[in-house]
Amino acid sequence: MKRKSYKLLLLILPLFFASCATQKAHLPRDTQTAISQMDTAKIKIRTFPQVKEHLLSQERKIASLKSNVDITLTTPETNGPFSCKGVFVLQKPEKIRVIGFKLATTVFNMLSDGENFWFYIPKQKTVYTGKCNAKRVVHDNTYLFPDDIAVLLDHEKLFERRSAFMETWPTFWLIHIFDKNGELFIPYGRLTVSRIDSTITELTLFQDDSQVKVQASFNDYVSIEDYTLPKEVEINWPESDTTLKITFKDPSVNETLKPKVFQFKKPRKAEIIQVN
Repeated sequence: MKRKSYKLLLLILPLFFASCATQKAHLPRDTQTAISQMDTAKIKIRTFPQVKEHLLSQERKIASLKSNVDITLTTPETNGPFSCKGVFVLQKPEKIRVIGFKLATTVFNMLSDGENFWFYIPKQKTVYTGKCNAKRVVHDNTYLFPDDIAVLLDHEKLFERRSAFMETWPTFWLIHIFDKNGELFIPYGRLTVSRIDSTITELTLFQDDSQVKVQASFNDYVSIEDYTLPKEVEINWPESDTTLKITFKDPSVNETLKPKVFQFKKPRKAEIIQVN
């Protein structure tokens, strides 16, 4: 993106996000067919402040999430979908741990404490680690990034110290979030929110060059007491051609989690590889 003046950027900003920032990310479909399948009487009319406040009020209700999960992983290494069971633990802000296992054997163990992340593959006896939210050097086997997952599931952090604007489409709202560097606006993320039930259906995060860093879809929302959670989250990293689908089984929210859950302990005889 070329440097432009502040005034010119204000004029081209909507076009910029609709084209440059979506070079590798698809816009949600909003066809006449989709509209005809909906109860249009349920479509809400809200301003951006109202939509944002609703999203944040829902986020503030959940401090932690713990669940058994079904995991499906697709990478060039697996030559097709690979499925396993697992355990998922999240504590805000941005602490996450996901362990995948099959036939009582750990397949992977990944952890982020908000500052550093670790991705352990027992079969390789290798731990890939690095700083969260820093530029990464992608290795052949570093295809899952727990810090990305933590950000994708902690939507309140998306708006911190950032600016945003909203487009209104017939069946959804499209929220563009960006960082400001001097007079430059740098795309950070994009949220798609249903105008029927005000749930987030898609979230995209961008790299500094406006290419897609990671993209997630949220499906089959369920209510747990006063909370609304997606039953399934599907995450894609275009750079490593990797997709991770997580299906939650009997999740529980706001349990008190022990600090050691998010403390990394180096496995014996494992090699440590820095990825940034």
